[in-house]
Amino acid sequence: MGNRLEDKVAIVTGGGGGMGAATAQLFWEEGGSVAIFDNDGDAAREAAAAIDPRGERVLAVAADLTKEAEAERAIAETVAHFGKVNVLANVAGVRVPASTVVDATAENWRWILEVNLLSHAYTAKYAIPEMVKVGGGSIINVSSANAIVGRKGWSLYDASKAALLALTRDMACDHADQNIRVNTVLPGPTLTTFHIRNRARRENISAAEAEARMREAGVRNLMKRHGEPRELAYAILFLACDESSYVTGAVFMIDGGLSAPSGLY
Repeated sequence: MGNRLEDKVAIVTGGGGGMGAATAQLFWEEGGSVAIFDNDGDAAREAAAAIDPRGERVLAVAADLTKEAEAERAIAETVAHFGKVNVLANVAGVRVPASTVVDATAENWRWILEVNLLSHAYTAKYAIPEMVKVGGGSIINVSSANAIVGRKGWSLYDASKAALLALTRDMACDHADQNIRVNTVLPGPTLTTFHIRNRARRENISAAEAEARMREAGVRNLMKRHGEPRELAYAILFLACDESSYVTGAVFMIDGGLSAPSGLY
């Protein structure tokens, strides 16, 4: 238990599982009060209960953040409960079936842009005025290493994550005078429950077997392994707390060296 977020109120979107849940857990351990936003209300409540069954310094909020009114309501609910907002970690994200732009459907384009880009903008729109009231704050947008590292078949997902880089830079420019820092974390392959369950379903095996196979196979980065959600959460924590007070508009690659080589190896 630490105190890097003591007396701070942090929002974590997509906090019902995976990297979001790990971030919410770490924020709470570091003394922060945490609002967990997720479109799955049961997942948000389960994540909150896992952090502290007594509900101290943790709040579960069910919200579809692709709808601006829902984002506004969720921020208002957080302020009503905790009194302020200091940190916004936009971790929520989705994937759609792999495809090229030729195969992509308009519905898949709409959905992935709404979740991976617009939801971040909507939560920031209503969190920023609350941060201004308390003298500033920190926003962390979670993108992907594949926002800058090309690959085949993932145009929709990678384009949505690349858009977050521009959004982050321009928000940093827009709100620096208000003492609001805006940065982005670019995770590489990360071993989340989402990926494990997908593998288990695809291969008709148990989640435990799917996880074991993924760990054994490794990935094509320099460290030859997946990241753990908590490893990514530590990078988000750094950008959320005052230790990163001189950092804004930055891109943090947390990818096990995926982006380091200049070509295939």
